[in-house]
Amino acid sequence: MTFADRPAAKIDFESWNAEFRNIGTEIKEPPLRPGENAPERIVLGTLRCFVELEGDLRLKSLRFDNSPAALRLWSFLLSENDRLAAAKRAGKKIIGTLKDLGTVPVIAYSSSRAVAFYPDGAWWIPCLMEMSEGLLRIADAAGFGDEVCPVRATLAAFLNQAHFPMPDLLVGAVGACCDDMTCLMQRVADLGIPMVWWELPYRREAVTPELVRFVAREFDRVRRALGDVVGEDITDDMLAAGIRKANRVRGILARIRDLVYGTSPAPFPALETQICEMLAIHYCSDPEQCLAVLTHVLQTVERRVERSEGVLPRDNCRVVWVNPVADLRVMDLFEEMGGALAGTEYLFRQALLPIPESGPPLEALAETALRDPMIGTARYRARLIIEEARRYGAEGVIVSNIPGASHCATEGLVIRQEVQRTLDLPVLEIVVPPMADASIGQLATRFEGFFEVIRSRRSHG
Repeated sequence: MTFADRPAAKIDFESWNAEFRNIGTEIKEPPLRPGENAPERIVLGTLRCFVELEGDLRLKSLRFDNSPAALRLWSFLLSENDRLAAAKRAGKKIIGTLKDLGTVPVIAYSSSRAVAFYPDGAWWIPCLMEMSEGLLRIADAAGFGDEVCPVRATLAAFLNQAHFPMPDLLVGAVGACCDDMTCLMQRVADLGIPMVWWELPYRREAVTPELVRFVAREFDRVRRALGDVVGEDITDDMLAAGIRKANRVRGILARIRDLVYGTSPAPFPALETQICEMLAIHYCSDPEQCLAVLTHVLQTVERRVERSEGVLPRDNCRVVWVNPVADLRVMDLFEEMGGALAGTEYLFRQALLPIPESGPPLEALAETALRDPMIGTARYRARLIIEEARRYGAEGVIVSNIPGASHCATEGLVIRQEVQRTLDLPVLEIVVPPMADASIGQLATRFEGFFEVIRSRRSHG
């Protein structure tokens, strides 16, 4: 039996480091792609490297899928800042995109001279580094205290300039935007980085032709601004090629989601599947490697489904999870207490949808951007959650509220009411801070009680 063929399981940090020696060199050091420089490829290192060299201390508290595909996924995620720095040294333009989650990067990557990323991703740094980096203290000093969403760490990362290279251009979405990001972007705009704004309008219910045309005009301004920075016009043909590339990633991800969320026992853990979904937003700064990493994950999941292998017990309670967690450890706790994902709504559904490949590319991108669940009513988002629950046969819904996030103040109630009225499923609301150590016991008790309710419903038909 090869290393890749061993039975599926979740293992801890120390076990992964001990077993790393059993991974073949051909997996650790894949051959270079045409035109690729050695520093750009994903060479697998032990998880310990990211703890000791990058300060990602939270890894020591997590449990991981035991496949080479999962380790490659983690290596790809945790090495993004190195790729951004290498791209900047190579003369590529770094484009920082704020708020829209999934659309502007498609425009940016239509030019080979640009690399796009989301500085918003810094909201996970306090968790990964277990507060050792001091970002939330910096945000506090800048006037963004605990009453603000943990995304305030993004402002601090711009201020201390220690976590990603400063962008050559920032692209910010305004309009139907949460209060936290609106205030944050206003502060970032004062830092002297060139910035272009585009308006993301509020969508009441349907995506109307008028809204599509309006956003397409906004994207045309963004396209021209990006072209000025990279030194070439971004044509419709280039955009069409960029859309096809995005759809390849989204197609593989859709297959991963269907297999993981629709199969018992679960063939891949919740945390790693969440990372896969996140890659759709901006490809973790490398579209080609992103496609290769997700393909490797899909092959692993398909093999496990064919063999009826899973990383969790078959009778774990199947739940739709709403909102990303600020502390990654909570996803492990959820599974340890008896949960399994049967669908998600992580705020960026628009990044998972296929982009239309017929018609004007700017209008296709506009239509996709307008599917953002955060720019409409809470009932619209509740319907997405209900669709997930029906699609994957969920037995309950967990709404993971984000402390200080303005959108979490009232939408949890609407989601709970709509889910219970439409599907008669139990709904649990929790709050997960960036470091949940102090509340782990309480969360475990609430998960346990929630899963008891689900199991009781099973026994009563």
